[in-house]
Amino acid sequence: MESLIATVSNDAAFSDFQVQSYGSLVLPDHPIRFGFQVDIVPDYCPKNILFGLISRDPVNGGTPKTSGFAVRVDLETREVWDVLNDSGLVGWVEHPLGLAGFTDEEPLLLDWEVEFYGQALIPKLVVADQQWLYPAIQCPHPMVMESLVGWAGEWQSDAREIFMHPALWREQIPTLTTTQEETLAAT
Repeated sequence: MESLIATVSNDAAFSDFQVQSYGSLVLPDHPIRFGFQVDIVPDYCPKNILFGLISRDPVNGGTPKTSGFAVRVDLETREVWDVLNDSGLVGWVEHPLGLAGFTDEEPLLLDWEVEFYGQALIPKLVVADQQWLYPAIQCPHPMVMESLVGWAGEWQSDAREIFMHPALWREQIPTLTTTQEETLAAT
């Protein structure tokens, strides 16, 4: 499967970032839960990092449109900003010790968890121990979701030194039988 990263740099939302992918997955025709997560140590990172799950689909046969979920984490101000869906400021990275509280032993977690039902992608973003719900988006079928990380400006380190323990995962959501649904409805 060809990576979407080669074409995403043309997208205005990502034009200030050097980007890299840690893999992609094809959404099946049944409900699943999937996600992407990485750990970072803010002291070892560029000031602005990007983290997301994206897809690029042609719009009515025209220019591909990027959809999905992506945030920019400003490690100076600790702000988390949406960069893809015009949601603005999402929140702040909070820790009693500030960003110094995240170390090699206890890194800062960045995690997207998405539930796919019917034609809807329902996301949840986790940064450290804060969780934010995001607006759902419609999902045309079939769709390929690709993991995305990035950083603004020049950075001499290898991305593997910035984004540690990357994991792109998926799990099937158990479906109920008609009898189980009736039992639940009766209680």
